[in-house]
Order: sequence, then C-alpha cells, then structure tokens
Amino acid sequence: MRAATQQPQPQQSQQPQQSQSKLCKNCQAKPVYVDQSRAHDFCGRTCANAYAQGGNGGNQQQASTAAGQNAGAGKCLLCGQRPRAFVGGRLSDFCSIKCRDDVYRASPAILEVPNSQDEYRNVADQFKDQWKHTPNPPSVVKVYKTYPPQSHMKSFLAYKASVGNSRRRWHGTTRYCRIGDDAQHTDFCANANCWICNILQNSFQVVKAGQNTGVRNGRFGVGIYTSATSSKAKDYIKNLGGSNYRALILSEVVMGKVCKLLDGDSTLTQPPSSYDSVVGEPGRCLNYDEAVVYSNDAIRPLYLVIYKP
Repeated sequence: MRAATQQPQPQQSQQPQQSQSKLCKNCQAKPVYVDQSRAHDFCGRTCANAYAQGGNGGNQQQASTAAGQNAGAGKCLLCGQRPRAFVGGRLSDFCSIKCRDDVYRASPAILEVPNSQDEYRNVADQFKDQWKHTPNPPSVVKVYKTYPPQSHMKSFLAYKASVGNSRRRWHGTTRYCRIGDDAQHTDFCANANCWICNILQNSFQVVKAGQNTGVRNGRFGVGIYTSATSSKAKDYIKNLGGSNYRALILSEVVMGKVCKLLDGDSTLTQPPSSYDSVVGEPGRCLNYDEAVVYSNDAIRPLYLVIYKP
C-alpha cells in the first residue's frame, strides 16, 4: 500500500488585527485596527479618510445606517444626501459631524423632516391621535425639527438630567408670518409679536407668559402652558400672516414630579412645594388637560407642525 503523502497546507492570508474593546472613532461600529500591538483610532483607511473630511462617510455609511438598522430613518436633515447616522445606538438627525456642526453653528434654525421618514409619521400620528375635538383631525402637511440656541439646549439638558420625566406637549400661539408653509418660508420673521418665531429662536420664556392671550396670570398662575391635546392647543392659535395653514409647536417638557389639580390657582408663580410642574386635570374647571412649568429650562421647542384646517 502506498503511503499517504502529506499535502501542503494552503497559506492563510493574514487579516488585519482589530481590537475587540475599542470602536472606530468614525463609524463607531467596527473595532479599531491594531498594528503590532498599537491600536489606531479607526477600523481602516476608508473611515480615517472619511473622518478627516467631516466624519461618518466611510464604510458605506456603516455608522449611519447600521446595516439597515432602520429603513425608515431616511436621509440627513441638512444635506439630504446620505443616511442619518446612528451615534451611540441612537438615531442622529445628520449623516456626519460636519452636517451636525453646520446646523449647530447656524442655530436657531428649523429643518424639514420629509414625510417619508418614520419621525414625520410619529409626529403626525401624535397630532391625529391627540385631536379630541370635532370635526376629525385635519391633515398635517409639514413637520420641521427645531434647533434652539445651544446655550438653551445645555441648560435644558442639565435640567432634564436632574429632574426627569419629560413629555411631548402641544403649544399654540400667534404667527404673523408664513414660516413653515413651504421651502421658501423657513427663515424667522422680524416681527416682535410673532410668538412662533420668538419661541423657535429663543425658546419659551416665563417672563413673556400670557402675551399671546393678554392674560398674565393663567388658570394656574404665571407659567408656560402646554397640552397633551393637540386640538386644545390649536384654540390659542392666532394666524395673522395671511397663511392658509395653521402652525403648532410640539415641545419637550420636563414634568418631573407632577402636582395634579382640579381647581385653578392663578396666584402660582412656581409649583407647589416638593413638585416640579402642575397639570390641570379635566373635570371641574377644564374640559381638556393643561400642563404648566415655571422654569425656562423645563421646556424646549421640538417640532414645528404645519396643518391644513
């Protein structure tokens, strides 16, 4: 019997070593490249080059799409060219560090959310589901993401981290312009009495409470009023700019510990002791809910919603 001869083993190509503990600085999806025990900042040359040009442009937008992690996420709200990034497991509004920083430097600003994106549908559904009045809910035609000044965002986020329990609530007010009606109307107007533009540029301010309604002390005192009910918030809209549409602001409100009241108290200038906010419950003096916060840091505009009445 002929002895079996040992066949030469095919030489295995060496694959680049990658660290299992440190993720690429650009895509944040793959381990960094390790060369002779030195861990680099990136997983490869593509991501290194992409980061130098603004970030998150490499590996077929691996960080941005996370391999199709969210098909409805859509494109960057600024450039509209590349998919929105997933940063730290959360969907960003932008495809790259460059687009993000461009918007933050230009803030305050608004950017349209296309109706093909999940974010648009989420906001439109909240508008429809929380419309309690008759007739049926009107149609949402535009949704814009708002970007307040970064100085306010820092104080808001610090307050949110400290107090907690944030909710999305509606706010209706005066609009003297046509901001949001279409792509030609995305700049803020200069009318000092256009509270929509005031809020979108400077966020909410307790010192200006009641200037839209003419009543300084509301049902629950001097504070910033919102509602979970979109059709209640629309009662405060004053459309004075000749637009065929109506505008509401959907805000993020830090409620913290809520004091629920059935009866009004117009003397309030802060929440009752040990509470962070007030909610007026329907039943006695209200047909629909009202939420009130007494600190500028407790609220920020989140979306501008345009609908056809």
